[in-house]
Formats: sequence, structure tokens, C-alpha cells
Amino acid sequence: MACSAKLQARMGRSGLRRQGGIVLIMALILLVVISTTAVLAVKGAMSGEQVSNNIRVNMVATQSAETALRYCENLVIAGGAPVLLLPLSNATGIPSVWSTRSNWTATNIITVPTDVVDSSDSAGRTTAVVPLCMVEEMRLPVLTTSGYAANYLITSRGFSQDYRTASTNGAVLAGSEVWMQSVLRY
Repeated sequence: MACSAKLQARMGRSGLRRQGGIVLIMALILLVVISTTAVLAVKGAMSGEQVSNNIRVNMVATQSAETALRYCENLVIAGGAPVLLLPLSNATGIPSVWSTRSNWTATNIITVPTDVVDSSDSAGRTTAVVPLCMVEEMRLPVLTTSGYAANYLITSRGFSQDYRTASTNGAVLAGSEVWMQSVLRY
């Protein structure tokens, strides 16, 4: 007992007292704050990665559509290549066959050859669907007295490596699809 009385006397003199657990509570609060901050930082990094991937996928599809557009323009200009020129479907002079998905059948489209398309990316993934294009005749007035010039509406579709559609309605399930058009007058 004498020992315990001496210990109590020393503790009282040196300013040591019972703390009541406030340090533990503060440490737990700090741990929760730090953990929350870390979780939010990881979520932000993952979100940034998803945005970056979506931009990359869209750019691949855009480049694919541009390749198809240039390919079909060159075919029309060359004149000797097998180009399908769809007849004008209405009296307005504006082609409209391209706007209906069901018209994009094997008989109405031009498939860009795989040797023209760089169909793989740096990761070695290849494009499941090669780019397509469609050439439609247009009747636009010209400023000369000779009538109409040769006018064509060229529509192309480009796809990303992970492009997939539903077979029933053609809705895009995954990946990216880009449509581009140009008017060729000569």
C-alpha cells in the first residue's frame, strides 16, 4: 500500500492525470476523414479513366467513319470502281435512303476493304465491324445552263473495336458508332 500511495503522490505532482479516452476518439475521427478522402480520390481517378476510355472509343469510331468517307469519295471520283449509286427516292432532290437503318443492307452499301482500314489498336484489339458507306445521287441546281451537275451524297458509318448491336432493332449495345456525310459535286 505504501507503494501505491507514493505512485499516486508522484502522478499528482507531475501533472499526469487520467485522460478519459479523448485521444482515441480524435484518432478514430481522423481515421474516418482520411479513409473518406482516399475513397473519393480513387473514385475520381476511376471516373477520369472511364471518361478517357470513352473519348478514345469515340475517336476510333470517328477515324473509321472518316476512312470510309474518303474511300467512297475516291471511288466516285475514280469512276471505274464498282460504286452503287442509289436512285433518288423522292422529288425534293434530297437523298433519304441513308437515314433508315434497314436500308443499310449488303446490296445498298460499300464495305471498306480491311487492307484500307487500320483495324487494330495499340492493344491488339481488332474492329468487329468494318466501316461502311453509301452513295446516293442528288439533284442540285447548278449555275450553268447545262442543267444538273453530278452530285452525290456520301454517308459513312464507322465503328469502335467493342461495337455491338441488338440483332432485332439495330440499337447500339456497346461501343461507339459515328455517322459522317459529305456532298461531292463535280
